Amino acid sequence: MKKILIPLLYCCLALAIIAGCKKDDFSDVGDGTITAKEYIFNRATKTFDLGNELKSSISAAEGVKFVYCYLVRTTGTDSLIHVTDNKGAITPTYELSIPITAFPVNNMSKVKGVKIMVKQGNNSSLEGFVNIKYFDPALPQFSAFPPTINADLSGGATTIAGNIQSEYGIKQVDVYDDYQLENTYVLVNSITNTNNAKQYALNYAYTYRKAAQHIKIIATDIYNQTNELIINMPVDVSIFKPQFKSFAASITPIVGGVTPVSGQITSITGLKKVELYDDRNGSYALLSTKTLAGQTSYNYTENYQFKKRAEHLKIIAIDNDDLQTELIIPLNYTYQSVLYRDVEMNAQSIGTKTGFLKNGSTIGNCELNANEANMYLIFGAQSSGPTLFNPATAATGSIATNLKCNNVGWSPANTSVINDTKFRVLIDGASTGQSAIYDLLENGEIDDLSNTFFSANSISNPSSNNPRFDAVAAPTTSVFNATTARVIFIKITDPSTSVVKNGIIHVKEAAFANPIGNSTIKFDIYIQK
Repeated sequence: MKKILIPLLYCCLALAIIAGCKKDDFSDVGDGTITAKEYIFNRATKTFDLGNELKSSISAAEGVKFVYCYLVRTTGTDSLIHVTDNKGAITPTYELSIPITAFPVNNMSKVKGVKIMVKQGNNSSLEGFVNIKYFDPALPQFSAFPPTINADLSGGATTIAGNIQSEYGIKQVDVYDDYQLENTYVLVNSITNTNNAKQYALNYAYTYRKAAQHIKIIATDIYNQTNELIINMPVDVSIFKPQFKSFAASITPIVGGVTPVSGQITSITGLKKVELYDDRNGSYALLSTKTLAGQTSYNYTENYQFKKRAEHLKIIAIDNDDLQTELIIPLNYTYQSVLYRDVEMNAQSIGTKTGFLKNGSTIGNCELNANEANMYLIFGAQSSGPTLFNPATAATGSIATNLKCNNVGWSPANTSVINDTKFRVLIDGASTGQSAIYDLLENGEIDDLSNTFFSANSISNPSSNNPRFDAVAAPTTSVFNATTARVIFIKITDPSTSVVKNGIIHVKEAAFANPIGNSTIKFDIYIQK
């Protein structure tokens, strides 16, 4: 009896589950058909052979109410990619169209097809399947091309020959060289009369362009797939480019006046122009251009106006073939401070750039212990706002517990080696001396950060341990912003050596984020040598 009762119990349970299903669930299989052609997905074109849509014709005896489309692949579960409700109508026929945008076109290598589930007006279902084949066309291939060719430098033809194969057809072959700048390729010629040949014998008569060192050949097939080949041309290109003669190896700039820069520039094909740059802003910026008339020898002279933070001059000579040569000349000027530009830091929640080191780099929460003797400042956030912290006091303050690494706050290993950094916010217009420092900063003239410099401008020593950013509040000696109180005077004391260095922080950007631990800051910082 026990053996009979158990199966009966299972049957009753199954009936109860069926009776409890929602009315909208598929109740049974209805009458109808789902028809479609077989599709081929092309990896190269990222579309189907029959167009940008997968189509299917649906005929349902009880009318089409909903259509659900699932992408089926040989690996992984089926994924729903398209749903339609027939726009509220229940019609006996329906033309399904799934746009290519519904498909993961970059992940179709294992595709089998699309399963179509149709819910009819009486909640019965139809199921169909559209087969999809995956087509991955091979790239064009090169053979019989030499790895190196000897270019005819006298103007005669240099033969570039070899075979290109594509099982689907070659649409175009492009020939490039790098005559202007090595490994930067410029088109020489495009060959378009290939007639989609599957085998193409390239035999191109190349006229050497001065200073080219490589040939690049790019073959494109009918699916716009490309493959490339690079051929070396061993040429001493220095003979073609402009030459600098009689320029000084280094120059001592005249501060407050003009510094003469002179020398001779020669060119085989004639000079088009000469440009002068310096790196006062951290990267080379154009200062002047001399336009020439094709001189093969030119005595260059320029009066250079020196600006602080410049360390090098760069002269670029460009000839009539757009070949160029550059000359870098160091400037003999010793700065009294070092400048680190565009330092970006983030607060403790992001925790990747919370510490600023004496070498100008930043570190995150997990690197604080390893750099305790090297930190000049810490950036974090409290309820009152984003804050710059003195590492010496932050080490024992509440912020240390928030500088978490793997959910553990910063616990200093040796507080006796941590630098003591004090801050004083300078306010533009608050005094003659503070305004003078703003003017020097804006004109790129900040360099001398000695005690004498700050005393001469009546600037008191810093005393704040944690100045905070506030874009709205009135600035004070410990509240800064990115406009009228964007300059911060700092004094750094190394407890290990007792060396004291002054510095200037120029705040460029600051963001009070939500949550506040994601706040950020960007600044330039000058530190006394």
